[in-house]
Amino acid sequence: MTTALKKYHKLEGMGLWSGGVEDQRREVVVSFGDATLVIMDSRSMHVLSHWSLAAIERLNPGQRPALFSPDGEASEVLELDEDLLIDALKELHAALAPPRSLLDRLRLPIMAGLSLVVLGLGGVLLPPALVDHTASVVPMAKRAEIADRVLADLTQSGATHCQSSLGTSALGVLQRRLFDTPARLVIMRGLPLETPRIQHFPGQLFVMDARLLDQARSVEALAGAFVIAGVRAAADDPLRPFLRHVGVFTTFRLLTSGELRRGAVRGYALSLFNTQMAMPDMDALQTRLDRLGLSLRAFTENAVPLDPTAAQIAASLHIDTDTPADPARGALLNDGQWVSLLNICDG
Repeated sequence: MTTALKKYHKLEGMGLWSGGVEDQRREVVVSFGDATLVIMDSRSMHVLSHWSLAAIERLNPGQRPALFSPDGEASEVLELDEDLLIDALKELHAALAPPRSLLDRLRLPIMAGLSLVVLGLGGVLLPPALVDHTASVVPMAKRAEIADRVLADLTQSGATHCQSSLGTSALGVLQRRLFDTPARLVIMRGLPLETPRIQHFPGQLFVMDARLLDQARSVEALAGAFVIAGVRAAADDPLRPFLRHVGVFTTFRLLTSGELRRGAVRGYALSLFNTQMAMPDMDALQTRLDRLGLSLRAFTENAVPLDPTAAQIAASLHIDTDTPADPARGALLNDGQWVSLLNICDG
């Protein structure tokens, strides 16, 4: 501080000064004294005002000419255009400013740290709540749109949607027998998967790797694999993992505008196909199979190749109390329909 005061001691220069908002500006001589700025009339050299250097504030930072006030309220205004005077006021004001307390010095780091903590908690707590709320309000029409985009993305990966007149009709019959609400069963050939399986997606979409048709020993076994996927879908809304995949910003956009960004679905289906499949709720599965009139023994003996968790499922089902399928319900598919379904990928 002493060095700065000595550096500019007796420094003088010209400026314009007014004693109030309504006063006319007059030309003045500005000089630096001991911790004060002395303003004198340029003609009479009569002292017009004394300003404390520590209290002076600049009214228009970064602009020229520079405007200064002793209290920041423009009761008096000094206009300076000389770089030396402007730089001197800046340096002396900084030198005479009271030292910042430890709290003042730590305030910015503390606030920055608290902000990071809040953001971190938001990153942990907000997304699950956002995902749950979004999943609860997204309508079926938007879910069906997501399903269409999933199929388009799988097609771009090289897979082919298997369809034939009789085979598609047989698949529709099976869908109506297995699901209480409309579902979309799709068989695709050429999926780049190591292990073929059935995977459910938003919009009641169930995509089956066509290789499972070669491994299905009976229509009951194939039906059981679809039922397992349906029980999984009922336990965990398929929209939730999709929203977690696309992230917070895309989820928020879907919630607020009903729109998904371009490319949001890209790669999602294959990534989900390659995740570990969860065990279905065994009580719900057994109840579902019983209600459909499917033979649990036929399922457990034939479904193992169709689902990665089928071996564990077979060990958990109470097959000792198995009862034959209700003949009144009839077969899931007749022989002709079953053959047509097996050949659906042949066109």
